[in-house]
Amino acid sequence: MIIAQGELVNIREVRWGDLKYLQKWANDPEVAYWARAETNISNVTIGEFRRWYYRRASSSVKRFIIETKETKKPIGSISYRDYDSVNKVVVLGIHIGEKNYWGKGFGTDAIKAFVKYLFDTLDINRIELDTFDENVRAIKAYQKCGFKIEGILREARFIEGRFHDVIIMGMTRKDYLKIANKTQM
Repeated sequence: MIIAQGELVNIREVRWGDLKYLQKWANDPEVAYWARAETNISNVTIGEFRRWYYRRASSSVKRFIIETKETKKPIGSISYRDYDSVNKVVVLGIHIGEKNYWGKGFGTDAIKAFVKYLFDTLDINRIELDTFDENVRAIKAYQKCGFKIEGILREARFIEGRFHDVIIMGMTRKDYLKIANKTQM
């Protein structure tokens, strides 16, 4: 089932056949580096994804597949986690696992569509995320979508032999509504 649509992508529920893509992307060192700032990845087995698939309804991470509208090819995943029903906050995560789709607007389009889904469907008030200082492409994409840099955790992540700053970003319902009202004019 498609839960959100952008200009370039559909965001849909994960299907059994998608597990091979999730495994491939999780085990790709370059994807893992930019998605999670991980360099020492362990080989994630298909069995681990199968177990996740059966437990996903009770998981705190709600993951969806990003597919191209044109070909329906899975190219990445997007998720929210740590849903706080009292404060109405979620944490966003995204990665484009198919590297030939990097830098072509697919991630930005997916973020915009997913943000709309989160605010309109889940009735949340705030979306948070973090990334590391070297991930400039992601920071620019988040800013294009309306996220603001809210803080920096100095030298909070140790990656490949050196410390990196963690960039904390967020978007509130008020931010989203300003953007949504501008695009409707």
